[in-house]
Amino acid sequence: MKLGKNVTTLLVIAALALLLVAWLRYGLEPSMLYHPTSLGGTTPRDFALPYREVALETEDGETLGAWWCPRPEREAPLLLFFHGNAGNREDRLHNVAGLWRAGISVLIFDYRGYGGSTGRPSEAGLLADGLAAFDWLQKETGSHDIVLFGRSLGAAVAAQVAGKRPARALILESAFTSAPEMAKRVLPLPGIHLLVRSRFDTLAAVRNLALPLLVIHGTQDELVPFVMGKRIFDEAASSRKRFQPVQGGSHNDTYLVPGPAYYAWLSGFLDSLPRR
Repeated sequence: MKLGKNVTTLLVIAALALLLVAWLRYGLEPSMLYHPTSLGGTTPRDFALPYREVALETEDGETLGAWWCPRPEREAPLLLFFHGNAGNREDRLHNVAGLWRAGISVLIFDYRGYGGSTGRPSEAGLLADGLAAFDWLQKETGSHDIVLFGRSLGAAVAAQVAGKRPARALILESAFTSAPEMAKRVLPLPGIHLLVRSRFDTLAAVRNLALPLLVIHGTQDELVPFVMGKRIFDEAASSRKRFQPVQGGSHNDTYLVPGPAYYAWLSGFLDSLPRR
């Protein structure tokens, strides 16, 4: 009788443990990784930018909202903007405006489930979204000279896209090494990283990329440690790479703290790229 109770207790504990694992992997993880919001009505026009509303179609049937803000100069650099895990493309318009005024044509899009885009976000889905955006921009401009620019979660997506499309260069800002490494930081529980399904392995991606690389990271980043950005730079395979610390910069203000110097860094990097 006692043995039967012990077996029952063990079965209950095992079932609860399985439920906890399932909740962590399929419930908590998406809510921690993705924080989409709906569009609020702001457009590039509010920043005096010329733009076109674009609908991007992914291979798996989702429709993504995007803004194409081209410069009038044919030789202007082409930048594909991968935003972070919270909000939507509206929240990056101040940054987009700065890039455009620095002489850069910009396509910014919302991942599936963000802004007005259809679907629900996932690691495979965000990669498909990035590939669709790259393909649209390449077809629209007739150019292969597309620079991938990703911030935070967007850096992880941009790095993955760089391994699958012939980009001109890669810019990573406030980038983390991988999702499991971030999980250990956010939830410092033994073995928590083993339960993380999503990889978003930026470090593994850059170890296999030879294209020019610029890594930007705030020295006071409260979310993604500065050492993560430095490690990504140190272990990147590219022989043409630059690391730009933002003194006093935190996670979300790396383009604000330096002022005009920020856009000078980007312009200098883009000007240094070989013509193809």
